[in-house]
Amino acid sequence: MDRMKDSLNVLWGDDLVGHLDSVGRRDMAFRYAPGWLASPRARPISLSLPLREAPYAGEVAGAWFANLLPEGEVRAHVARKFGVSERNDFALLGCIGGDCAGALRLLPDPVIEVQAGELAPLPWAVLEARIKATPRPSLLALVMQDRELRLSLAGAQDKLPVHLEGDVLSLPRGAAASTHLLKVGGDDFPDLIQNEFFCLMLAREAGLSVPAARLAATKIPILVVERYDRRRDPGGVVRRLHQEDFCQALGLPPHLKYENEGGPPLARLFEVVAAGSRAPLPDKRSLLKWVLFNVLIGNADAHAKNLSLVHDDPDAARPRLAPFYDLVCTAAYEHLSDRHAQKIGGEYRLRQLRRRHWERLALDIDVNPGYLRSVAVELSGQLVTLAENLAGPLGREYGGATTLDHIALAIAKRAERLHGELTA
Repeated sequence: MDRMKDSLNVLWGDDLVGHLDSVGRRDMAFRYAPGWLASPRARPISLSLPLREAPYAGEVAGAWFANLLPEGEVRAHVARKFGVSERNDFALLGCIGGDCAGALRLLPDPVIEVQAGELAPLPWAVLEARIKATPRPSLLALVMQDRELRLSLAGAQDKLPVHLEGDVLSLPRGAAASTHLLKVGGDDFPDLIQNEFFCLMLAREAGLSVPAARLAATKIPILVVERYDRRRDPGGVVRRLHQEDFCQALGLPPHLKYENEGGPPLARLFEVVAAGSRAPLPDKRSLLKWVLFNVLIGNADAHAKNLSLVHDDPDAARPRLAPFYDLVCTAAYEHLSDRHAQKIGGEYRLRQLRRRHWERLALDIDVNPGYLRSVAVELSGQLVTLAENLAGPLGREYGGATTLDHIALAIAKRAERLHGELTA
């Protein structure tokens, strides 16, 4: 093993749970802190990283922590802003690991004390002006003005973690926690924000667990999503809740989120719930509903990083399936692939799904085919009515009416086809 060059402390709330070490040029190693291993509160940070004294090195540690970082164009913006290599996961984590998804914070070693939390005001008008003034902006890059802003969110879509109290927008500094995520669209995907808001509202009305969301009162469409991995205690202090996405739970790097690129099939995603959730049966039912919902709305990008487990109860040793997020009708954009992120009964193409594929999926995930059929028929009927009732009012109030009407019509067609296949 190459000589260790640098280290970051890994904190869960105020507890030092371990150390992330830079090894060689690109590798990382993670080791649990002795004090955490001896604590009665000790919990593993991942299903793929059980508690043990020996360090986790190489791909296992690197994959888990790489999943905390943004991807694609957003990652490139952040790397340029801080003057580090876009390929250096450890350096990026050192720059923006102070407020990740979940409860973990990555802070420089040997200093484990962090500055007191404070909130830097960010008026909505200032944010809008910055977005307008910057071609193809990254929200993260726009607001990073110094190295004290330590904000990290995984994924390819541009999003900014903020603190929101009423309608007062701020950026958390130091130990302060964010409470919401802001998302903006781009020219490549017209009405993307209205699209996601519409799909979130559909999911909520259909009984799926999703975060609270609204559109900001701004000229530029900005989606405001409440973080499900945050809680306010009785004194009003925002507490972080630990979470991990399903790539992390399976020990996979972020680029393996799609099955056809070497990622997990749906059966393995259901196995994560069975192995990791403290309520596997209800969470398994919710996951099945998520699969069906994505087929009905035409979301072919429902991959392994769009599912997470969250430690929502500090007294429980195991997590629950987190609320569903990043729900978008990708079929609204003709240049996007219509191949599903994971096969459904051996079939990637949503338009080619037949009864035999659903029956095969039921066997793969150990679900009674009759139960799957009843859930699918009920959900397809619900979504047709909900989409018809929501598309018009949302389009008139927030824009994107043509896109939302198109999505509602497409849902009706998919629901009719699914109902016909499963009841014939």
